[in-house]
Amino acid sequence: MFLVPLLMVGSALCMQAQQTAVKAVADGHYLGARQQFERFLDEHEDEKGSEDAEALMLVCDYVLGSAGTADRIGEWTESHPLSQYGDVLRVFRRNLLIKESRFEEALSMFFEDEENGFSLETPLPYPLTGLSEEACSYNNVLYRLAGEKLYDEGQYHRALPYLEAGEKTRTSWYKLGMCYYNGGAFDKAQTALAEAARNEEDEMAQNAWLHVGIAALQQKKTAEAQQAFLKASRMYANPALREQALYNYSLTLHGQQSPNTVTVMEQFLQEFPSSQYATAVSQCLTEVYMTKKDYTKALSAISRVQTPNADTQAEKQKVLYNLAFENLSRNKVQDALTYATQAVTLGNQDAEAYAEAYYLRGDCNYRLGNFEQAANDLNTAINLGRKTPSGALKNQEYAQYSLGYALFKQQKYNAAIEQFQKIAEATGGNGAMRADAYNRIGDCYLNMRNYDEANANYELAKKTDHTLGDYSMLQMAYIEGLRGNYAKKVQIINQMTAEYPASAQGAKAMFEQGRAYVLSGQEDEAAAVFRTLGIRYPQSEYAQKAREELENMAANIAMRDSIAAAQDSIATEAAKAPVLAAQQLFNAGQYQQAEQQLNKAIDEGIGKPYWLARAFILLSDIYKAQGRAVETKQTLESLKANYKEDDDIRMMIEERLR
Repeated sequence: MFLVPLLMVGSALCMQAQQTAVKAVADGHYLGARQQFERFLDEHEDEKGSEDAEALMLVCDYVLGSAGTADRIGEWTESHPLSQYGDVLRVFRRNLLIKESRFEEALSMFFEDEENGFSLETPLPYPLTGLSEEACSYNNVLYRLAGEKLYDEGQYHRALPYLEAGEKTRTSWYKLGMCYYNGGAFDKAQTALAEAARNEEDEMAQNAWLHVGIAALQQKKTAEAQQAFLKASRMYANPALREQALYNYSLTLHGQQSPNTVTVMEQFLQEFPSSQYATAVSQCLTEVYMTKKDYTKALSAISRVQTPNADTQAEKQKVLYNLAFENLSRNKVQDALTYATQAVTLGNQDAEAYAEAYYLRGDCNYRLGNFEQAANDLNTAINLGRKTPSGALKNQEYAQYSLGYALFKQQKYNAAIEQFQKIAEATGGNGAMRADAYNRIGDCYLNMRNYDEANANYELAKKTDHTLGDYSMLQMAYIEGLRGNYAKKVQIINQMTAEYPASAQGAKAMFEQGRAYVLSGQEDEAAAVFRTLGIRYPQSEYAQKAREELENMAANIAMRDSIAAAQDSIATEAAKAPVLAAQQLFNAGQYQQAEQQLNKAIDEGIGKPYWLARAFILLSDIYKAQGRAVETKQTLESLKANYKEDDDIRMMIEERLR
């Protein structure tokens, strides 16, 4: 009877002590509450309520920061899975693990709870109501840690909601931004990454600004992208990131056609010549310089690519072709030849540039007098032109035209005619070029001495383009001269000068006209034409030739006069000799011999009247010396009547007649 009441009294006292401890927890007196729970457990270890007492004592240890609490909670909850305080203690243990930087264990519990759908309801039940806020105080940290861990594992989609809900640190902003970026939410990515990069210059900030720029580009916010790339390019934490940022910055400038494009791209190539982006930058820079027609700088830019791909080689070939064309236009033929050869050496990188480079090289070789090489290049250019997308060279007609000239210069007249014929017969072609082609065909036939075919083509040239007919007519006149028809040559030239009074062929035409007069023996007419030529075209090469012709004509006249004088002197000596010989016989008194010699000379003919008269005077002297007065007088009077010259013969006659 006594025992039962005692038991009932003991049980009542036990419940009262526990309730006091529970109330102390509710009132926040955790140290006192723990002491009471500890005494209670010491006295009533196996009694009802000890499980709750142990749980609440662990709660007190949590609040009081007692060492080892996290492990004790773990052990206890594992052995008391059905405790009403199990969920709270699990949360408190996670919090303690975070406080103790035991993040892996905390996250392991967190992910396990997430997988099991665990969620702690708040407010907490009595007596833990006051700890509701404390229970949730580390949730944002856990969310952050969970998000960062999932991000590091590459699970961006799973990481995103945790990072959004978790606390915000610079790292979490960065990882949240990258999750947005990888998920295509570029606007949110731009905001989050900018927050992570704000006022910092480390590698994270550099990469954040880089991706801010890319995200902005995805939204077509070019100006914002440009500023982000610029910020990243000015940071030196990671050279590879700086390289990519500077590359993207240069591209945005290029897209806007900014005046700073060239400077930034030149900077990029100087700092990162081996970059994987060097080719793209060089191509853009080349495009800028090509637009500005600054082909020298374009070549410099594209030549800096250390491992050029096929596209780069094709661009380089285009640049070299343009440099060749530019230099040839400035008559820098040797420089143009060098660039054209470099373009050809690259091979068939760009079909059109390759073919046109051969054409330019052929043109250069022609101008330099390398006619055989020119013909080879031009023929190659025409063949390559057929393989281009357009099916022919841009300069197809000019290439055939130049090829014809190159063959003509090598005296390959039949081959030249074939090329010129293609130009001449082209429908809708350049009229002046077609007319010139007919003239060249005429020249080929002229050199082959086929004068009829030559004349026929000169006629076609004049008919095709009347402005070029002066050359055609002059060539036809030249042919008449070759045929010896000098009068017709002069006639055609007169017709030409009348039809083309301002012809560039005027000086040559006058010279040929003068030559026709020379060859036909009309020296006065020739001299008149040559003198007029010198006055009308004083600076022409034909003016000099005309002067030379006049000099030759004067020399010829002088030579003829000299020959005539020499011949006259010889004739005089021949006429004088028998008379002087007879005079010597007369002086010696050999009258008969002197008379015989004079009569013989007179019979054979004394070519000079003067000496013939002297012969008759000597005969009169012989007759007188022999006393033959009648014959003397008759001879002198006959001589006086017939001799017409006004010289000393008359005086000799008069003296003897007296």
